[in-house]
Amino acid sequence: MSSTTQRYKAISNSTVDSYNVTETDEYQFGCEFEFYIDIEKYDFKDAIERIKNKLQAFTNADILVDLSNLPIEDDKNHCIQIKPDQSLKSNGIEISIPITSQAGVNHYICHILPLIEEFGYTNEDTGLHFHISTIKNDGVNFPFYVFMLMCHDKNLLSSWEPRLEYSQNVMDILLSNTKSKARVIKTKKGTIWNLEKLESNHIEIKSMGGIDYHRKLNKILEEFNQYTQCFDQVYKNTDTQYRSKLIEEHNKLVSSTDKTTLEEFAIAVKEAGIQ
Repeated sequence: MSSTTQRYKAISNSTVDSYNVTETDEYQFGCEFEFYIDIEKYDFKDAIERIKNKLQAFTNADILVDLSNLPIEDDKNHCIQIKPDQSLKSNGIEISIPITSQAGVNHYICHILPLIEEFGYTNEDTGLHFHISTIKNDGVNFPFYVFMLMCHDKNLLSSWEPRLEYSQNVMDILLSNTKSKARVIKTKKGTIWNLEKLESNHIEIKSMGGIDYHRKLNKILEEFNQYTQCFDQVYKNTDTQYRSKLIEEHNKLVSSTDKTTLEEFAIAVKEAGIQ
């Protein structure tokens, strides 16, 4: 264990469901909540302690707390983590949940958003990030391009106020900057696109966030479940007629652009992991 990380064991008599993924699950999920502690109202460290105590009431996972560094424990993805986020100012933190089921993500959202309301606030710096991946990874190459087009068609990628310095719409790669150019604009840590393929079977969703995002519980739950439905449809290759229509329409858009834009688009596609 790193010297700055404190570990708090799960409360053994907790009656909360663990929401662990099971042998029958096809997918696993994660979520990260960025927010600021309200230091005009609370002492920072005292607020962290109180948040930790309240987290223990609705999880069976151990909690890792590190206010200086990112925890490096081998099982960190199976713990709740309270940790710094380098894209935020000094009173900003991130809570990440353990690898869990779809129901588990909904459970944590419903319990963590009220903690943000009680102890902190969200602004244009802050975001809510989701991870979806297949449990099986051998031989899986998730069709991210189709997933991107489907999410765009359902208005999921543009339903929140733009946060251009933090998370640009991946659909804009044809019309704005390649990822390399975007990084020149973006000086803070993190990736630039609001939807990315991190591994062959793993995508991250960064479309949600901004001022008071934590007060939009119903919108967050609804959109998370829509993203999950899209992931399932793309992975299982259902509704092929709809998929073909999305690709055909985007191909028309791409083919109508000039040569320079097409060349930049090809670079951006590669950088974004869309291929």
